[in-house]
Amino acid sequence: MTLKQRLTALAGLVVIVGAVVGGLAVAGLVGSQGGGQGIDDVKIIDTPQPDGRDDLEVGAEVGKLAPNFEIDDFDGVRHRLSDFRGEVVFVNFWATWCPPCKLEMPDIYKLEQSRGDEVTVISVNRSEPVDRARSFLEDLPRTDGGTGVSFTVNGMDPDDTLFREYRGLGMPTSYFIGRDGVVTRVYTGFITLDVMEQAVNEALASASAAAAR
Repeated sequence: MTLKQRLTALAGLVVIVGAVVGGLAVAGLVGSQGGGQGIDDVKIIDTPQPDGRDDLEVGAEVGKLAPNFEIDDFDGVRHRLSDFRGEVVFVNFWATWCPPCKLEMPDIYKLEQSRGDEVTVISVNRSEPVDRARSFLEDLPRTDGGTGVSFTVNGMDPDDTLFREYRGLGMPTSYFIGRDGVVTRVYTGFITLDVMEQAVNEALASASAAAAR
């Protein structure tokens, strides 16, 4: 192999390695700067069983009890998933580098604004600095022409503890959880407002059916 061929091969290798490292950084696997001062890691905790249903398995899959967790919001206030038992919960994993997240978040905001008495949104930022996540939501254009969105819990997952526990496969990832704590729908990728509405209705009906047993 000539010197020129070796240099060309080396340049190609550098490009490939750079792309891989860049991809890992985007995925939050290297160079993570998640959280910040006053923001603690997510903690997975015991999941309470709903009354009369002690046979339910815990897991981030449809038909199982959503794993319980403690998570900090942007202000370092701690929240538990089980605090919202009795409500439909929409858990959405997102990041500022995720274009589909940017597209669907205004609809998530619209959903919670219009149906806040029926659904609670826990948004979960993956492995980014809290200031970056906060600024992103504050500057996000809304469907009503305004600017800025916020949710019941603007959560932080500094080291991807929760994303790993919920076995997320892509971005964004959405989980709909019934009032009894059971996962009713899981979506990987962008979803429309219509799909969100249907998922909320399904979660409401599922919990009502379980209570009637």
